[in-house]
Amino acid sequence: MKKILCFGDSNTWGHNPVDCSKLEKPWTVWLKDIVPEYEIVSDGVCGRATTHYLENEDKTNGLKDFRERYLSGENDFDLIIIMLGTNDVLNNIDFSNQKTADVLKIYVEECRAKFGKDKPKILLVSPILINDNCLTHPIFKDLYSEKSIDKSTHFSEYISKLADEEDTYFMNAADYAKASDIDGIHMVPEEHKKLANAFADKIKEILS
Repeated sequence: MKKILCFGDSNTWGHNPVDCSKLEKPWTVWLKDIVPEYEIVSDGVCGRATTHYLENEDKTNGLKDFRERYLSGENDFDLIIIMLGTNDVLNNIDFSNQKTADVLKIYVEECRAKFGKDKPKILLVSPILINDNCLTHPIFKDLYSEKSIDKSTHFSEYISKLADEEDTYFMNAADYAKASDIDGIHMVPEEHKKLANAFADKIKEILS
C-alpha cells in the first residue's frame, strides 16, 4: 500500500470555524474514505507556519517539525503533500509571498538531498484564500489584516512558480474550496469534502 503524508496547519488538522473544536471529518479523513487503497498520514498543527525565527514558537515551526519527524530517519512515504502559508501572513510573522516560497523550497531541497528525487514525490499546495470575515471575528481580527487577505490572493502565483522551478507537483486548494463566512480562515465540513475529492484526483494522477 502506498503511503502519503499530509503536512499542514489548522486546515489540515480540522479546525471547526463554528466553535474552534476539531472537526470529525477534515479533508484527510474524507480522503481515507475516498481512496482507501492509500495509507493517509495526517500531520496538521494549528498555527503552524512554514517556519519561525522566534524562540517561543517551536510548536508551530513547520520546518523544524518536518526536519525532526520526516528527515531524521528513513523515509517510507511515496508522496508528501505540503499545504502551508496561511499562518505566514499573520500580523506577527508577516512573511512576504516570496519568503514563504523560499522556505518551501528548503523543504523540497532538504527532502531530496536526504532521499533523492523519485521517492517521495512532493505535492506543493497553495492554501485556500483568506476572506474579509476574519477582520470582524473576535479572535482573528487581531491576528490578520487586510494585508494578510491580499497576500493570500498571491499564494498560488508564488507557490506554482516554485513548483515549476523545482519540478514538483502543484495544486491550488482555492480552486476547490473556500474559507467560511464565520471566521474567514477555516473550512466548514462541506468544503473539506470538496477539497478531499480534489486531492484524491491529484493523488491518483501522481501515483497511478
